Amino acid sequence: MGNIKKCINYLKDPALVARFQRFFGVVRLGNQQEESVVFTPAENGEWKTNGSVVLKRDDGDHRITNKFWFYLFFLGTYLGDEIGYSIIIPFFIWNIDSAIGRKMVLVWAIVMYIGQSIKDIIQWPRPACPPVVRLQKKWSVEYGMPSTHAMISIALPFSVLHYISNRYQIDYTIAIGLALVWCVLITLSRLYLGMHTVLDIIAGLLLATVLLIPFVPIADILDRFLMYFKWTPLVLLTTTVLLILVYPTGDQWTPTKGDTSLILGTCAGILTGGWLLVTLGIQNEYRALNPTNNHVDWPSLKDIGMIVIRSGLGYACIAVSFLIVKYVFVVVDVLLTKCGVTVTDSNLNRHIAVLDNTYKYLTFYLVSGVTIFVIPLLQRELHVQRLSFYNEAK
Repeated sequence: MGNIKKCINYLKDPALVARFQRFFGVVRLGNQQEESVVFTPAENGEWKTNGSVVLKRDDGDHRITNKFWFYLFFLGTYLGDEIGYSIIIPFFIWNIDSAIGRKMVLVWAIVMYIGQSIKDIIQWPRPACPPVVRLQKKWSVEYGMPSTHAMISIALPFSVLHYISNRYQIDYTIAIGLALVWCVLITLSRLYLGMHTVLDIIAGLLLATVLLIPFVPIADILDRFLMYFKWTPLVLLTTTVLLILVYPTGDQWTPTKGDTSLILGTCAGILTGGWLLVTLGIQNEYRALNPTNNHVDWPSLKDIGMIVIRSGLGYACIAVSFLIVKYVFVVVDVLLTKCGVTVTDSNLNRHIAVLDNTYKYLTFYLVSGVTIFVIPLLQRELHVQRLSFYNEAK
């Protein structure tokens, strides 16, 4: 038991992350801490050293000595946040396979909900600064255990690999290699940016691996059921809203509940849009389901051109949809303010929690529905559609 505790404390040590950062060219300037200093959590997100010196979470001055790793790891971390999802999920639906895209989103939502909930239950802080250099401010006030970036780095590529292998002939060497590169790039980026301890990363990877075993086949079955069930929109709306309401919240505000609302809204929107396509007869299931008959060929120049046009049109529509929804909510804010309702939290300088979660949920619910339902119809009207899209009811 003592050895296990020592191992856990070692993997939690922020000095380990700081050494990783220095190896890849992140150098802290001034007030450098000795590696022998032991950091233990104190109150209010502070860290206390073995010399009883209390240190705030402060990035301090730093210098990047290797730009290659800097840009590579920033790219890696974007693959695991909403910027990456906003690019990858629509691209997959429009250009590869919408049925696999729906299942991928379902797995993503389940894994992220569990990971985010555990974060707010355990409430372990992120690695202390110093000695770590915090290169990203976005999630600094969130808790760190487990790393949901690490969870998604496993969940997304390997669930997609499973679903694709059931429908198409693929080169497993290339597919597994790409999945591993994806996973390694995202996980190492979290250490490089100073956002997680090594223990956070390992816990995220292990938890996601365990969750994939039951949830990958469950998501496949659930997607097939939801596409043909009469009351699917109501079930999705009720379930996702209930999950948001029961989401664990602590005394200290963190953005995890808002991010979880965003994720659940996306999942409900994608699946509702898919249900509409099937219910209206736009998508059917008349396709060869034997993987030996579904070859994956490299796209021709014409195919690449169509992908570029199709994607460019789609992303432009998504951007317009976001702007429209944002404008509508600005009007709602004005109306609520005139009615005497408080819409902003002066301490946090943002919407009050109820409005923040509601706006995020509805925004991504509506835009996700546009992504899978409206945009493919527009692509068809402009004759840039992917023909196999209409045979992907399941």
